[in-house]
Amino acid sequence: MIGFLRGIIASVKPASVLLDVGGIGYVVHASPGTLSGLRKGEETTLYIHDHLREDSHDLFGFPAEEDLELFERLISVSGVGPKVGLAMLSLGRAEAVRKAIMNGDLALLTSVPGIGKKIAQKIILELKGQLVEEDTAPGPDREVIDALVSLGYSAHQAREAMKLVPAEITDVSLRVREALRIVSA
Repeated sequence: MIGFLRGIIASVKPASVLLDVGGIGYVVHASPGTLSGLRKGEETTLYIHDHLREDSHDLFGFPAEEDLELFERLISVSGVGPKVGLAMLSLGRAEAVRKAIMNGDLALLTSVPGIGKKIAQKIILELKGQLVEEDTAPGPDREVIDALVSLGYSAHQAREAMKLVPAEITDVSLRVREALRIVSA
């Protein structure tokens, strides 16, 4: 499996880039935002999702690892394929797409070609609690938030509950118990 490719841009097309890596040309599909920043003859690095199916082998490239991670989460939702996932990332940087999902912005999500109301609702339902910023909480608090999210609470509810857990409680299991008490009150 390919993790990233670093090479010289041989050509940029409307939906892909031809990347010369050590004399081998890789066709890498990318969002319009990513492609607009690429110039023929320059060196670039793209983080790769290697999509292998029975009838095709496609590479999808992203300028940052967070874009790749969001793309992989999006295509994990049933009904969202790589082309639609890539189209979703054309809404902007990963943070903009993440905010649209976290805020349940159906209008923005359905503005993407290939995404109807049902798929947009499914994306929100399945990913809303998973798209918690990794650095929003320190270690033990991160564990508590993850535990609450895995129990079906939203990331927002979990973060709000954590604000109310007394700092004197340092044991993670006790913090989870207290956060559960707060969130279910």
